[in-house]
Amino acid sequence: MPGQRVLVFVSPGFLQTTIQSEASELADRATHSNIVINTIDARALYAPDVMGDIANPPRDSFRTAGFKTSYRVSAQLAQEDVLAQLADGTGGRFFHNRNDVDEAMREAGAAPAVSYLLGFSPQNLKIDGRYHALKVSLTNKEKYTVQARHGYYAPRSISDPAEATNAEIREALFSQEEIHDLPVELQTQFFRKDEAGSRLAVLTRLDLRAIHFRKTEGRNNNQLTIVTGIFDENGNYITGGQKTVEMKLLDATYERLSHSGLTVKSSFDVKPGTYMVRLVVRDAEGSQMAARNGAVVIPY
Repeated sequence: MPGQRVLVFVSPGFLQTTIQSEASELADRATHSNIVINTIDARALYAPDVMGDIANPPRDSFRTAGFKTSYRVSAQLAQEDVLAQLADGTGGRFFHNRNDVDEAMREAGAAPAVSYLLGFSPQNLKIDGRYHALKVSLTNKEKYTVQARHGYYAPRSISDPAEATNAEIREALFSQEEIHDLPVELQTQFFRKDEAGSRLAVLTRLDLRAIHFRKTEGRNNNQLTIVTGIFDENGNYITGGQKTVEMKLLDATYERLSHSGLTVKSSFDVKPGTYMVRLVVRDAEGSQMAARNGAVVIPY
């Protein structure tokens, strides 16, 4: 759905060594999708279990009892680290060591009043999957506390750029959130073919003046990927299509299209009904994207 989303996650915790990297990737995806994750420790206010399971009491000697007790306490405290990581990494709140679960659920279901999105591009990053610590601090001396991500994991492999682009477009197509990186207008037209079907035309108009072109051999080069999806009133995918527009424009052609704009038409055969048209446009040179929604009602 459009706008800011909040995900409330309730759990007694995780084994830290098995899920840290996956939690870091999840925080990345949530941040890119404008999703805040609020987490609640389902154990509420609890005391560490220093004696182990009552059904299987420990039979340790005085030489090992202290070490094993310390290990059990540390393990139980570490279970909440992933919950804290998900909340801190997405601008959410981590509710723990409290018994008012009803109040925690109420607060966790609300979006944060104020949050900031900070980003940076690490230099000379090695593709080794290692953990890198982060620290966000205030430069002034005000007595504020900062809740931010504590670190990230480097990727273990470099994904194929083409696959990453297709995944980005596919994710945008099945979302309903509009993206305005590119100046794109969506228009629809339809006409009846017969009593059982109609022809739906989707017009994509793009202002080329806001797009970066690469100048090579006297031509202005870029590539546009235009993807259209037709959904019914229940959100089910009906049909769609993809077009690739390869632009190698002479200066005169570029000047003319800069004033008139570029229009691309896609047509689909549909039955009478109510539809939502989803349009996604991405350019290759700037890696910018636009997404638009349009409603169409074709009478019976």
